[in-house]
Amino acid sequence: MTPESRLAAAALDLLHGARSLPPAEAAAKLRAFFNSINASIPQSASRSDASGALGTLVGKLEATGLATNDDWEHAIETMLSLANQSS
Repeated sequence: MTPESRLAAAALDLLHGARSLPPAEAAAKLRAFFNSINASIPQSASRSDASGALGTLVGKLEATGLATNDDWEHAIETMLSLANQSS
């Protein structure tokens, strides 16, 4: 398993779990993960897309306490795409 596929798998687990949490708690967990991945794995085009989608989701949760189903799905789909490309 590549570092990117491990990252994507961890992100998918976290995204699915965080979706059922209160927004502030979800934002805190996702922010910590987002900050750690940006410091640990070199950037690639697919990781950049996934990271961007996750960052957008976290930003909306932090700013308004709300994220649409589309925001969650976009973050999940880009991480799934990263996992598929990296495996």
